[in-house]
Amino acid sequence: MQRKVVFAILALVLVLGTFGALILSACGSSGDTGAQESSAPASPVAAATGEPLKIGFNEGFSGFMAVDAQLTDHGIKTALAEVNNQWMGRPIEYFKADNNSDPVTAVDKARQLVESNGIQAMLGPIFSPSNAAVTDYLAKGGGGIPSISIFGQPSDNLKTGNNLSFIPAGMFSMEGYLLGKYCVETLGYKTANAISLEDTTGHELMKGFQAAFEEGGGQIVSNQFVPIDTVDFSSYLTTLKKADCTYNWIFGNGTGPFIKQYHDYGLTAPLVMTMADDLQEPVMQELGDLSLGIIGSDHYLSTIDSPANKAFVAAYQKLYPDELPNMDSYGGYTAVMMFLNAVKATNGDTSPEALKKAMSTMTWDTPIGPVTMSPYDSVFIGTADFFIGKTELVDGNYRWMPVHTFPQVLFKNPW
Repeated sequence: MQRKVVFAILALVLVLGTFGALILSACGSSGDTGAQESSAPASPVAAATGEPLKIGFNEGFSGFMAVDAQLTDHGIKTALAEVNNQWMGRPIEYFKADNNSDPVTAVDKARQLVESNGIQAMLGPIFSPSNAAVTDYLAKGGGGIPSISIFGQPSDNLKTGNNLSFIPAGMFSMEGYLLGKYCVETLGYKTANAISLEDTTGHELMKGFQAAFEEGGGQIVSNQFVPIDTVDFSSYLTTLKKADCTYNWIFGNGTGPFIKQYHDYGLTAPLVMTMADDLQEPVMQELGDLSLGIIGSDHYLSTIDSPANKAFVAAYQKLYPDELPNMDSYGGYTAVMMFLNAVKATNGDTSPEALKKAMSTMTWDTPIGPVTMSPYDSVFIGTADFFIGKTELVDGNYRWMPVHTFPQVLFKNPW
């Protein structure tokens, strides 16, 4: 989660990434450029015979983004299976590229996807520096094809948007802002400590949280940014001041240790966090009741109680029975459906200008409800529902359960 971002290369994630790569390989994909895939039709259908539609996903299938890449890939494949791998009588070809979450490699892979595979839309990268580098290439040498983000992006990426970057989840700062607004206005918190990983996204999320918290009359009594590979938080936890809550943005290998150490030091102020999906269910199961009662914000929660989301979860688990979709999965699914709806709106015209014109103000249905795009600076951002969740024990499983919805938010910078 990349929501996600500049990540450290953590040993555990490397191990998981290697495991994920093996799974992808076993399914007949190398995870590299040129790996063309077709989802098996959900039911017998006539073969599509028109000119292929081609999409590419450019992400770090190896390295520290491997888990995010794999989960996004699962969301993409769920979307392809839903439409029987064809659209408007045309087969869909899916190419994915492993950029190892390196911006230079990401541009090389983007070049191959565009020039060798002939993709008509670029999905990702999630990793913000790679995303900026790729959109810059697409504008200057990549034919100006549209780029669809899986997650939000930091304000720095407005510099490279080039009016071809489509970000349904918008700016990271708004996610922090809405959590701060909920904490100060609904929960009544007036003071907060804050601990974030030292990262561009961490600063932007915290900036948004602080803006809303202070607008509502609250005060940040301490604000710490810690090295991104931190797993021992002792020296930071001992400096926390008395406060109504503790804001945190800790992900990856540090999430579980942070929560455990927080309780080990006898700290009782409620925890609140952005990017709720960074605290995933396997980690919550390990923590047990220590994970209960945390408040988190996110664009997607698998427990959203709506027919559309239930259908999405069912379709996802038909392909991946032991896994629930998360923000990565939702982002991949939504990006595919955005592209396909744009193709429908253009009556099959996949030229960059036609697609960008169609996507710039389009509205389409997603598992969380309608999403509408609109221009913002040099990019296009979404308006959609946004969710506050709370960790609860449900039928023996620790889950993020939605407790509040901000309806139809424009995900711009709040300042």
